[in-house]
Amino acid sequence: MIELYSPCCISRNGKSVKIEPDPDSQLTLDDKVIDQLKQDMGEDAGMVIESYVESIDEFLCDIENRTVRTSSDDLHRWAHTIKSSAASIGAMRLAHLAAQLENSYRDRVRIDLGAQLQSMQLEYRRVNASLEKFNGE
Repeated sequence: MIELYSPCCISRNGKSVKIEPDPDSQLTLDDKVIDQLKQDMGEDAGMVIESYVESIDEFLCDIENRTVRTSSDDLHRWAHTIKSSAASIGAMRLAHLAAQLENSYRDRVRIDLGAQLQSMQLEYRRVNASLEKFNGE
């Protein structure tokens, strides 16, 4: 069975902070995480977020363009990276979806990869739209 709830840990100022995605949350971005990024990174926050978004986009494309030669270890690693990157920018629903995919490969549980990827891509588009507002601030 796939774990429906998986905490994410990110590092802030040398401390590990446990971030727990709320699968029922209607928020695309966690304002607390964005505010903390602004506080920690100052003027560089936008650049840091852009870097995370590019990373997420790249790994979503890797999953979508996988081949029969793609190993489950690669898929597990890509999902883990998406989960961590999403949590780092406060995209907790996306982190939760990526955690589900990561856990399915770790636990060797079959899931509908196409449906999971589609959910992740949809949430990624929502994250991008929400981040445009952040960049406009």
